[in-house]
Amino acid sequence: MDNLAARFEALGRLVPIPYPWDVAEYVRRVADHRGRPITLCPIDAGSLSGTGCGTGSGLWIAREDDDVIMYGADTEWHADHIIAHEIGHMLLDHGTSPTESPSSPKDLPLHALMPSLSLESIQSVLRRQDYGSERERAAETFADMVMVEATLPRRTPSKFRSTFFKARHR
Repeated sequence: MDNLAARFEALGRLVPIPYPWDVAEYVRRVADHRGRPITLCPIDAGSLSGTGCGTGSGLWIAREDDDVIMYGADTEWHADHIIAHEIGHMLLDHGTSPTESPSSPKDLPLHALMPSLSLESIQSVLRRQDYGSERERAAETFADMVMVEATLPRRTPSKFRSTFFKARHR
């Protein structure tokens, strides 16, 4: 967790979380940081059920030149959390490891969900299918941290807090 907290802090400097919270602005900042567009694609909350996507809530599709996040949610808060989870996979480099075993696009009903999506352009598909995996836990923790940070009131940095907490956590 300490390693993930340090990574989250570093990523927060690279891609600041907007205050006040605005998911579209955060997605734009992530896209700018990664140098490739991200398309958000809301779908019916039950559309991903049965595709191995855990609760059927989110799917990150990395294509040749852009990324697509498909998400289903009944509330805006849940949608924001799902989007932050998929962004967590992106920023934590979960789609770039040689040990990554991306889902086969042919195993997913992608054409039915998004008919304009060319299966030939897909490089990898990451979906919520193994909630026990280290990567899923890291992406979920990342999303939790983003959403907590997004809801905290803006505070000015305090030398006292910084010094006090650094001394206590050594």
